[in-house]
Amino acid sequence: MTKARTTVEGERFLHKDLWRVVERQLEHAVGTPQGAFYDDLVAMVFALLALEAYLNFLGERVAPEIWKDERNFFRKEPYRGFDGKLRKVLELVGVPEPARDIRPYSTVWFLKDLRDLIAHAKPMRFTNAIEHEVDQEPSIFHSPLRDVITRENAERARDDIKTFIESIHAAAIPKVSDIWFGPAAFGGTVQHSSSHGTIAT
Repeated sequence: MTKARTTVEGERFLHKDLWRVVERQLEHAVGTPQGAFYDDLVAMVFALLALEAYLNFLGERVAPEIWKDERNFFRKEPYRGFDGKLRKVLELVGVPEPARDIRPYSTVWFLKDLRDLIAHAKPMRFTNAIEHEVDQEPSIFHSPLRDVITRENAERARDDIKTFIESIHAAAIPKVSDIWFGPAAFGGTVQHSSSHGTIAT
């Protein structure tokens, strides 16, 4: 029996996959209120992950020489870490860094703190004084994350991160000559590929 070999080459835009997680988790949270805390948590964390993935997607297109050696470049000041990468992308597309205490940009830093808290999680100590009726049992279960993970904050994460990314994307369009870049950061195709086949020997 003759065998064939097909070679497929392409590119998957992971920032779009990550963004679909955000949207799906929020839809699930609305449709399934019990346990929605976890859907909101996932949506919030993935909103920041989608931003990070988008920065890499855009960076490869506007400064491929930097992104070839990305790990070394972003280890040095003044572009160290996530903060430096974000500032570098803004610089590359000509967008001044917004005020960190004003939305939508303030949400980036709110989510960055949440992501760091989760990535480096350890037991969280707390003290909570509960006022209750004498004949009612107080709820003694507490999660400090419950103050942060709310439907309002999850929706804010989705809306603000999308607004922020789309503003970067719009500024980058004139600087990118790539048919896969598209008019919207999260719109369009998730992947492109081509293939060719041969008879295996």
